[in-house]
Amino acid sequence: MMTEEYDVLVIGGGTAGTAAASAAQSALGPTGRVAMFNKGELGGLCILRGCMPTKTMLHAAHVVHEAGHHQTPGIGRADLSIDFGAVMANKDAKVARFKAAKLRGIENGGYQVIDALAGFAGPDTIEAEGKTYRFTKGAVIAAGSVVTLPGIPGLDDVRAAGLLLDSDGVMALKTQPKSAIVLGGGAIGLELGFFLARLGTQVWMVNRTSFYSRIDADVADQMRAVLDGEPNLQWLAPLDSKRVRVVDGRVAFDVEVEGTPRTLDADVFIAATGRHPHLDPLHLGKAGVERDGAGVRFDAEMRTTNPRVFVAGDATGDELLLHVANWEGKSAGLGAAQIPGPHPVERRLKMGVVFTDPPLATIGLSADEARRAGLDVIEAAEFFSQTGRAITMDVPHGVWKLVARKDTGEILGSQILGPRADDLVHAISTVMYYHGTAADMLKMPWYHPTLAEVALSLARALERQRA
Repeated sequence: MMTEEYDVLVIGGGTAGTAAASAAQSALGPTGRVAMFNKGELGGLCILRGCMPTKTMLHAAHVVHEAGHHQTPGIGRADLSIDFGAVMANKDAKVARFKAAKLRGIENGGYQVIDALAGFAGPDTIEAEGKTYRFTKGAVIAAGSVVTLPGIPGLDDVRAAGLLLDSDGVMALKTQPKSAIVLGGGAIGLELGFFLARLGTQVWMVNRTSFYSRIDADVADQMRAVLDGEPNLQWLAPLDSKRVRVVDGRVAFDVEVEGTPRTLDADVFIAATGRHPHLDPLHLGKAGVERDGAGVRFDAEMRTTNPRVFVAGDATGDELLLHVANWEGKSAGLGAAQIPGPHPVERRLKMGVVFTDPPLATIGLSADEARRAGLDVIEAAEFFSQTGRAITMDVPHGVWKLVARKDTGEILGSQILGPRADDLVHAISTVMYYHGTAADMLKMPWYHPTLAEVALSLARALERQRA
């Protein structure tokens, strides 16, 4: 069998894979040989079935909710008509637009795209649909992730009846379910639950543990208040899942809440229980690449236990976020191309957003996390309903917290549940990236009246505590 040689081979054509291939090709120049394996549709999870389509869908849902449930006196409320099929068609059109832009970037990247499912055949070889390829410099594992389904008795029967949806399945809906049980209290579950509920579906949001039990208590309380205010959404957590059944063409979900049995019923059952790395087809053992839990074992520069093989994106099993995948992909691509380093990935900021309404944005450490790490910290909080710009907007819920070292005032983290939190968090990420302090924030200009100037009040409060 003929073996074709490349400098760098990349398995996976999503965000991390394209970033890796582009970085390697750019570093090696026009004479470098880089190929990326991707079976089927190009574009990546974020564009095709993740962040971009869900944000399009959520925007429509939030428009409907704002019209019918805003808090501004003197302005009437409207019950807007909803064409669910048109909402989903708009989502598809936006996906096509984003995909076309992504494909142009791939075409301009200079690397080869091989439409094939690939796996390792040895420490420096990859097989893909009957052909063998050797990498002379390095390889990158960027195979992405697949949906994780819960191990609940009866789930196969629900699937067979066509009543089970995962996050990918919700993206493909053409007609709106009248009712739904959404299992999963993370970002995926909350966003899908908000989308359906705000368009009129009666939604049960359920989770094994309490919603937001792992974040700051004030933020969690405010989020639960937001959930309580959703007219078409009921939430139940924590609970124990017992079994799920098909009864008269509907789903019956038997659970136990504080020792009391309950049965929830709905038209569909949505499993929003996360994703896990898609590694089984890769034959990692043949390459000497070790697993670490669900993902791959790697070091600070994305190098695996095979020093010539790197990993990036969802395949790590770590932070499954697009901006992290981009950074990891670039680092892994440069490492695989044997470009002198270091090429570390920023891990300190740990930024995340849940696009509920209002959105929740977090970065760095909460006060409790910092204290568990042995740091002496101070924190400040402002509730949006008591801040100037938010008062003019009739904002009923939300809180902004800021955490800093007590000795130096360096900002260590922030949690924002409030309007435009997904954008506001970047003001804090900039300060944190440069190891800025609360005192530094007091030197910065903050326009009045804005939501962002709440950060100034928080910095003042931190400095008063330090004094």
